Parts: sequence; C-alpha cells; structure tokens
Amino acid sequence: MVSLDGKVCIVTGAAQGIGAAILRTFARAGATVVGCDIDVARGQRIVDDLTTEGARALFIVCDVGSGEAVQTVVRRTVEHFGGIDVVVNNAAILPDPALPITDFPEADWMRIIDVNLGSVFRMCSATIPHLTARGGGTVISLASIHHEQSFAGLSPYAASKGAIVSLTRQLAAEYGEKNIRFNTISPGAILTRMTDQVMESDPSGELARRFAHMHLLERIGSVDEVAATALFLASQGAAFITGQDILVDGGISRATRL
Repeated sequence: MVSLDGKVCIVTGAAQGIGAAILRTFARAGATVVGCDIDVARGQRIVDDLTTEGARALFIVCDVGSGEAVQTVVRRTVEHFGGIDVVVNNAAILPDPALPITDFPEADWMRIIDVNLGSVFRMCSATIPHLTARGGGTVISLASIHHEQSFAGLSPYAASKGAIVSLTRQLAAEYGEKNIRFNTISPGAILTRMTDQVMESDPSGELARRFAHMHLLERIGSVDEVAATALFLASQGAAFITGQDILVDGGISRATRL
C-alpha cells in the first residue's frame, strides 16, 4: 500500500467531492491531514470521522478567495503539526448558470477566476517557504479536462483550469532545485456535486448517458479514482514526476465520440 506516513498535508475544498475523497485517502495512508473549506459542518464532520478512525486530522474554515484566510490555514497547520509536506489545491467553483461570455457579468467572471486560479496562487505563495524548509515537498492542483475540451457556457472555468496547468509548469521550473514537485490532475466527468449541477439541467437522463459515452470506458469516474491518483503523486513513487498534467478522464481526451 502507498504510504504517506509522517507527511503533513493540506487539502482545500475538502468538505465534499474530490477534496473529501483525497482527505480521507491521505489520512488512511498515514498522513496528518488538514482539511479546509467554507462548509464548516461538512468539513468538521469528515475530520471528526477521520479522528475517530485514529488519524491526525484538523479542520480549518477557509475561503480560498482570501489571502488572510489562506495564511491562517498555513500558520495554524505549522503550529499544530510542525510543518507542511503536501498541498492539494482542489477548491473551485463553476458558473451558475452557464452563460456565453457576452452575457457574463464581469464581476461573476472574475470571481470564478479569483477562486479557482487565485486560490492556487495564494496557497502556493504561502506554503512554498514551508515546503522549502522541509527540504522539499509536493503541490498537486486540480485542473480539469475542460482546459482541453470545454462545454459552452463555462468560459471562466475553462480559462482558470488552463491557467492552473500553465502556472503549475512554471512553478515546477522555478522550484525544482528546491526539491518541490508541482503537478496537476485533470479529471473527466466525475460524480460530484459540480457534475450533478450539469446533469440536473436534463431530467430525462439523456445528458448523463451521453456524458458516459464520451468516455472510452463508457462511464463517469469516481472521486476515489481521482484521490488514488493524488495519493500516488504525493508519494515517494512519484518522486521523479514534476510539471505534468495527469489525465484521469476515462479516455475522453483521446477520441471524439458523440
């Protein structure tokens, strides 16, 4: 089994979906985990469950759109656990509703960019000195297949995810000599609340069937499959992998299927 024994890991957007799955997976692999989210009730419940299982876990409320809030997470993590080894930038929001770019209010468009991309900037800026102090570390950011194959109405989401991939490669080049690895994971359609938002626009179920068929594996992925990839990237098994975008997409990016 992949082990993260002795590693201190921060996961943003940890109260549900992919973030919650990564938090649980890391904790069960032996990591000390810090979950961050604006959803206090769900986030604290997940951390309480992990603590009951015997994990070292802490929940910290955090709006990743706030630099002060991110700094608080980093400070409290170091105070509680002595350092930071792994950072997972997972927090993100979708347009609601999806709109053509000509109809997007500028404030709404920029809010999505600020949360999805700005949060990666804030967390990296705040944690890199601590990763350096540990002699190296790992930053994993959740991008999306949308940076390669987008759907109408999601322009700020696609733009933010493409920028995360680009920023990650930039940081891999800048901090490789510090033994800090930066990688992204780009999921296809995964069963999360975000996916449900899209599926609910078609109560007939036809959209869900089409989403599944677009993937070569003829199904939508699970949060645990994404979490397993994050676990590998955080582990010693991925020690020579940096600057990469890992597609966890069921093959959707490798063929055109209608």
